[in-house]
Amino acid sequence: MPSSLPGQSSRFRHDVITFGETMIRFSPNAGQMLEQSDFLRADAAGTESNMAAALARLGADVAWVSVLPDDPVGRWITSRLAGHGVDISYVVRSNERVGVFFLESGREPRGTRVVYDRSGSGASEMTPDVVGRALKSGARIVHTSGITASLGPKCLETVSRVLAERSEGGYRTSFDINYRAKLWPVERARSVLSRLLGQVDILISTAADTALIFGMDGRPEETIGALQDLFSNEIVVITLAEGGAVGWSKDTGFLYTKPYVVESVDRLGAGDAFDAGLLYGLLYEDLSTGLSYGTALAALSYSDRGDITWSTLDEVKRMIRLTD
Repeated sequence: MPSSLPGQSSRFRHDVITFGETMIRFSPNAGQMLEQSDFLRADAAGTESNMAAALARLGADVAWVSVLPDDPVGRWITSRLAGHGVDISYVVRSNERVGVFFLESGREPRGTRVVYDRSGSGASEMTPDVVGRALKSGARIVHTSGITASLGPKCLETVSRVLAERSEGGYRTSFDINYRAKLWPVERARSVLSRLLGQVDILISTAADTALIFGMDGRPEETIGALQDLFSNEIVVITLAEGGAVGWSKDTGFLYTKPYVVESVDRLGAGDAFDAGLLYGLLYEDLSTGLSYGTALAALSYSDRGDITWSTLDEVKRMIRLTD
């Protein structure tokens, strides 16, 4: 049976509740530019919903909360997530649009290009009351990201409220910094995150994001120490550009995972897959397991086209066994 996190009630309906925006991703065939493509593939894509789908496929009970239009487009997104086992019953329907983005994958010397068209989406108007209905059902962990915090004043208020009420709500908070330069400037991100991260129990970031936002560009252990000194998080995890991760908690000290050598089909969503594996390990085992599962699931996600990984827990465990 899964064990509760330290100091947490065992009464909950969901293992994880997460909330954020999901868009439609349009992408041409591999090797094609947008301008030359006659056909575009459509995928549901959003950092929290990517994580929710991956976590549900591992076997966790996950609910995803957002605002979507009550039309075939909104129902298309929820049907995709429900097909992975995500509880979408808390999604609120509105008359607002769904955001979209266009992904043009490229290899050196031509890089990848992303074009957003997400302004005015229903999810950007998400309020604390929307998420509050789900939180009343109970969760062991509530997860969100810097992307959601950056979408507008209402989303920032929602993120702030959810983090601030973690003790009253009886849940642990998980937060991936997930910085996107096209959504907010570094100075704004630094100001907002400096206020939020002290209310985060499980803090996740790439080494690149902590260097850019907070100027922490030393060894991962130094970065983790600096973050913990500032925000007193229970768990801090830094993922590395070359693969692998470094994690820390008061109980374990520093833990490490090595990168996997994989052939990449699609790199988008790998960080969300890592978060899913990490949280699954924390829920059912410990930080060491979470780091192993997260690193393996992120590597497996490179073989899936689209933002959501289709890998299972058995595949994660098999990959870990093969590389031990």
